[in-house]
Amino acid sequence: MSVFKAAAVQMRSGTSPERNAAAMEKLVREAAQQGATYVQTPEMTGALIRDKQAGAAAFTSEDKDVVVSTARKLAQELGIFLHVGSTAILRADGKLANRAFLFAPDGAMITNYDKIHMFDVDLDNGESWRESASYEPGT
Repeated sequence: MSVFKAAAVQMRSGTSPERNAAAMEKLVREAAQQGATYVQTPEMTGALIRDKQAGAAAFTSEDKDVVVSTARKLAQELGIFLHVGSTAILRADGKLANRAFLFAPDGAMITNYDKIHMFDVDLDNGESWRESASYEPGT
């Protein structure tokens, strides 16, 4: 019987996709060194930016995204399945998607998924989160 080892990395994504991609790379490498062949990163691995204008300036298309390119490279180099929980991607229509990716050990993208159900909540402390104000849901 073979052993399957998975890892879920915990991140504290800030507002810099480049810094977050570097943090993701470090954690994914650590997981692979410990024998994980499937690694999962959290939702919004790339950046957590609540301000819509700041997000528009920081986010880019899938083909130019630093998290996507870093994840593809890592999956191939380490020979693992790498599931990016999600990152913000600028769609062709100019809207943002909260998009997840799964990469194969050869670096190929197996699939992606645009989050359908947006996180909209009002907290008891008066804080309000409206994901639907910044992201377009998938279908």
